[in-house]
Amino acid sequence: MTKPISLRASRREIVKATAGLGGMAALQGFGSVVGLGLAPAMAATMETKTLRSTSRSWLWAVEDFGIGAKHFERAGLNVSMAATERGVNHDALLGGAADILLGAPQQNMRVQILGKPVVVMAGMVNKFASNIVVKKSIADKAGVTEASPVEQKAAVLKGLRMGTTGPGAGPDQLLRYFLRMAGADPNRDAQLVPIRGGSAMIAAMEKDQIDGFCLSSPTSDLAVKRAGATYLFHMANNPPPELSDFLYIAASITRETAEKKPDELTAYCKGLVLALKAIHEDRETFKTWARGWFSAMDDELFEKSYNANINIYMKTPIPTQRQFDINVEFLQATLKDAGQAPVPDDYTYDKAFDLTFVKRAMAT
Repeated sequence: MTKPISLRASRREIVKATAGLGGMAALQGFGSVVGLGLAPAMAATMETKTLRSTSRSWLWAVEDFGIGAKHFERAGLNVSMAATERGVNHDALLGGAADILLGAPQQNMRVQILGKPVVVMAGMVNKFASNIVVKKSIADKAGVTEASPVEQKAAVLKGLRMGTTGPGAGPDQLLRYFLRMAGADPNRDAQLVPIRGGSAMIAAMEKDQIDGFCLSSPTSDLAVKRAGATYLFHMANNPPPELSDFLYIAASITRETAEKKPDELTAYCKGLVLALKAIHEDRETFKTWARGWFSAMDDELFEKSYNANINIYMKTPIPTQRQFDINVEFLQATLKDAGQAPVPDDYTYDKAFDLTFVKRAMAT
């Protein structure tokens, strides 16, 4: 019988692991935490590499917390991360730059239906938590606030220059979703401007190169605080009802990695299970870790950001049929915008997801 794994890392460990991670050190990612010489909770005999679009966001916090609080180490795994500052990264996954890719499942689905050997193995975030901010002067002129009806807010996007992380990425898809809701053509009735990196988004808004952008917290929070922005859609805590349970951040792998590294993938999923359980059952520890991880935020901004994002995380990392269905709806619309063939009729939940490793992890 497998010995139960403790959920808790001590708060002293977590504070030590995350203290002072601001400025350039914060941009160095997980290595800054792993390299602090902390005694491991247990010998981590396996290693895996993960990839994501940006270095630091609440969207990635399940993995970040899993490292900072040693949940992956308890599963016997060392995890290292790289960030590309691009919205779509499946070329890098397929090229072997990483074992696991974190990102929106629609991106994975898009390459799956083209015959690429990739699958989603676990979920992390079930809110479409890329927030849309615009210049406050634009929202004021339109007479809308974040509390206004969804259709009125969507109409504000017509004619605007909106920053995204690139075509096909989650922020791009969300902006297109609301533009279509407003009766606009996303390809003609707005300018969707690819920008790499959260700091660059804010700088572009401050220089009047864009009117707003779609990106997750804390970048969206910082734009409101520093760049004269206001929330149009705060998707983390006030999504439209139809998007209240939306699989947004998932872990994807190639079939080759699934065959070659089943133990590492099972251990990774075990770390996710432990991290998610701790986020929901031991929020004080998670908040202590997050305060250190997002050390560049002042206290007031951190409190707002934490409270807005604490409920975006899945209780278990197993995607549902409904989450698959709504992701397919988004993908269909994206393909139509691009003039591409629709999702095949025989594309199913079982083809999109391989839950072998997460189910194995949850059983141990």
